[in-house]
Amino acid sequence: MRRLVLTVLVSLAFTGSAMAVSVFELSSKCGDDGKAYCEGVSYGDAMQDCLNANYKKLSAPCKLVMDRVNGGEKVSIF
Repeated sequence: MRRLVLTVLVSLAFTGSAMAVSVFELSSKCGDDGKAYCEGVSYGDAMQDCLNANYKKLSAPCKLVMDRVNGGEKVSIF
C-alpha cells in the first residue's frame, strides 16, 4: 500500500496537470457567490462564465478556486 501511495505522489509531482478542483470545493468556496450573482444560471460552463463575469465581486476563497479553474484545472466529482 505504501508503495502505491508513493507511486501516485511521485506521478502527481511530475505531471503538474493532474490537479483538479472538486465539485465539493467549488460549491463550498463559491456557493454563496453563485447564489448572489448567478441566480437562475445552470451549472457547468454557464456558471463558470457567470462567476467570471462577476469576478471582481467574488469572495477571496472563490477567486482562488476560479483562478485554478481558469488556469486549466479540471472540475472533478472527487
